[in-house]
Amino acid sequence: MSEHAGAALPEHTDILIIGAGLSGIGAACKLRHEHPGKSITVLESRGNSGGTWDLFRYPGVRSDSDLYTYGYDFRPWTRQNPIAKGSAILDYIRDTARASGVDKLIHYHRRVTAADWSSGTSHWTVTVERTAPPEPRAGAAPSDVGGGAPGHSVDGPQPDDAAPSGRRPRNDTVSGNAERLATSDRSAHATVDGAPRPEPIGTGETQPITATWVFMATGYYGYDRPHIPDFAGVEGFRGQLVHPQFWPEDLDVRGKKVAVIGSGATAVTLLPELVTRGAETTMVQRTPSYILPLPSPGVAEKVLFMVLGRARAARVLRPLMAAGQRALWVASKAAPRVVRAGIAAVNRRRLPADVSVREHFTPPYDPWDQRLCVAPNGDFFAALHEPNAHIVTAGIDRFDADGLVLTDGRRVAADVVVSATGFDLLMFGGARLSVDGRPVNLPERIAYRGAMLSDVPNLAFAIGYTNGSWTLKIGLVVDWLSRLIAHTDSVGAASVRPVAPEGLRTRPLLDFDAGYVQRSLDQLPRQGDTAPWRMAMNYFDDRRQLLRKPVVDRFLRFDDAAAPVPEQLPALLTGPGESGEERTVQLDDDHFICVRLDGPSDGAPLVLITGLAFDLATWPMSFVHALADRGYRVIRLDNRDVGRSFRVTSTPPSARRLLRGPLPEGQYSVEDMSEDVADTLRTLGVEQADVMGFSLGGMIAQSLAGHHPELVRRLISLCSTTGDPSVGTAATSTAALLMFPGAKTRDMYIRGRLVMSHHLAGPGFPVDVAYERQLAATHWDRSLDPRGEAEAMRRQIGAIRSSGDRTEVLSRITAPTLVIHGDKDKIVRPDGGPATAEVIPHARFVRIPGMGHQVHPMVVPRLFELVIDHLGDPREG
Repeated sequence: MSEHAGAALPEHTDILIIGAGLSGIGAACKLRHEHPGKSITVLESRGNSGGTWDLFRYPGVRSDSDLYTYGYDFRPWTRQNPIAKGSAILDYIRDTARASGVDKLIHYHRRVTAADWSSGTSHWTVTVERTAPPEPRAGAAPSDVGGGAPGHSVDGPQPDDAAPSGRRPRNDTVSGNAERLATSDRSAHATVDGAPRPEPIGTGETQPITATWVFMATGYYGYDRPHIPDFAGVEGFRGQLVHPQFWPEDLDVRGKKVAVIGSGATAVTLLPELVTRGAETTMVQRTPSYILPLPSPGVAEKVLFMVLGRARAARVLRPLMAAGQRALWVASKAAPRVVRAGIAAVNRRRLPADVSVREHFTPPYDPWDQRLCVAPNGDFFAALHEPNAHIVTAGIDRFDADGLVLTDGRRVAADVVVSATGFDLLMFGGARLSVDGRPVNLPERIAYRGAMLSDVPNLAFAIGYTNGSWTLKIGLVVDWLSRLIAHTDSVGAASVRPVAPEGLRTRPLLDFDAGYVQRSLDQLPRQGDTAPWRMAMNYFDDRRQLLRKPVVDRFLRFDDAAAPVPEQLPALLTGPGESGEERTVQLDDDHFICVRLDGPSDGAPLVLITGLAFDLATWPMSFVHALADRGYRVIRLDNRDVGRSFRVTSTPPSARRLLRGPLPEGQYSVEDMSEDVADTLRTLGVEQADVMGFSLGGMIAQSLAGHHPELVRRLISLCSTTGDPSVGTAATSTAALLMFPGAKTRDMYIRGRLVMSHHLAGPGFPVDVAYERQLAATHWDRSLDPRGEAEAMRRQIGAIRSSGDRTEVLSRITAPTLVIHGDKDKIVRPDGGPATAEVIPHARFVRIPGMGHQVHPMVVPRLFELVIDHLGDPREG
């Protein structure tokens, strides 16, 4: 149990994850890695992590999805047994949490009962109730580890990630049998309204917590009560009636007659285990299921593990297994009769001669209309060869004192009846949602990308595949959510919400015939009939949509603005929350500079000049908006050879020429780039401006202040140098990285930028992977010549070399100057900062500890403080 079991909740958290099961812990691990500067809090209503896999403890509990796809993509399952027992999966989840430090983020015995979004504050206020542990199961302490999810099937629950975070309302249809289950179960569970309650009990003590983002990792099952049909005569049954969810850990079935009601994954798991334990076991199914034996491990896994080793083999097996799942599903839809016949043939070879495939293994529906069940190593079929294993297919007419009476008149004697009849669905653990005080009625909302709800800001949820491994979908959703959070930050917006188009046709959220789905469809959100409103059940299609396509489309609204997001986003990196405009400033017939203007049109002009191979989107929007809010007219620009400004056609210098020898004819200089800025300001009608430059942009700003003192009121040089070769030179490792050839594809470019970001980041400001990935993607999308980035960068490096030592120019600067430098800069060595301040008359120098060569969102508060202190507040001037 985490140290946060009794710790106080924070007042506010950037990301609130509800549920510490498979999905919640996976999401926390990814988001913590990709957004190290954000606070993350995980709430769990139970006293242990693991969710479903901690809750279920019935005999033989296991997955029925292979762990190569059911495990985390960032921490592959490296064992050779693809179908694993619940205890092994629980260990895997908890080990992952410990390895990532996520176990320290979990607050136990905290249940979310309500969440209200405020547009005024742009955050959620979440009501959290403290819970108390339930009474222990007989023969076991509450903290015992065991169990797991029974897998996916019509009767057994999907592996839904986490214990619920709210209460399920009483279901009077099943309350009688739930009460009978409680009184017949000798395990002394806690009860609610007479029904068994192994889940924590609310204490009534509540506490609010605010959150910028909420991720619902609660799955879609209600665990407080199982689904129990209204069996007639159950009151007169003299034996024991149990549900797998409430399995008494002291129940000894040896020598007893056990009837298992159900035909899904739970029943298929229970039968071989009960037979092995010496019970006379009969599986009673109203409707058969498709059951396939699955070798564990298969030949392919053994070979790959032998050739590639564990970690590599696991990574290779993940897409292979996903493709296999998809292929079987596609074949089942395209040629159901062929697949049905194939499954029957496999079953016939595995079953005893006296067990009829037609009667017991031929469902009235096509394969994958409901989920297929698996039998690892054919254990289910092997069990039916034992004399104490039986299967009957018929409806249940009633219970009597000694067992079950079937609709065809047969009787099944039983000392113990196991009701493996599944669950009812419950979205968000029963938590009540509202937006600005108005309740969110889930059936009126439409799912967007299977991850958000229409008109509900900054909230995402986790629902996995019904025709594949749950975690395949959850991993993609979390990746997409991470990118969306980064994009929201990058445009300076506080919130984002999907808005469905008028007239969108809808259908049920889950297109699945399973009973647990059909019973609850009217309580769930809807889905649309076209992307991105359609709930895709195709991993490979989702991977294209959620990972490779731009994260923003025309259906997203930022800051709750009414205006639509432009179609070309993220190319422009703008949104309704941004007040500025982008324009092209024509300098002459051949040369033009792209600028972005933010803030009041009559505000004090402040020019931001970016660095080597960076475009205007490099400046964090939180910084830009903070300056604009203070009254500055912020002017960002793309330097020549970058972004949407003009490209130079001269031959770029080779790596050798950049080190020594003459530069190519037509090579421009830093002074030429500063003239671009001067001409741009004059064209915009700006007579004088404050100027801030980063890296190469700092050199351009210095040159502008030295050659055009009338244009520069005050100067800020950030992570820059004088050009003197004895100071501020790049580390050898950095120089080598800069010489790499250019990327030819968008994905290659993004990967290359991430490598460079990690290299240049200082230890005090670690890389926000999702933010840097989004920034790199935006740069590629904005560029007029993305495949020419490497050549343009060599021309810009050539400009630095062409200008040489600019000490004399810097000594002529008259504008009050602030020089800022990080003490961990690898591209402009830290001695470049003080050297710059030394040669500029009356310049002030500030060193930022732990900062590398970056304009990092985490450094913005300190940077903003320094800038305002130096420039002054224009509203006060």
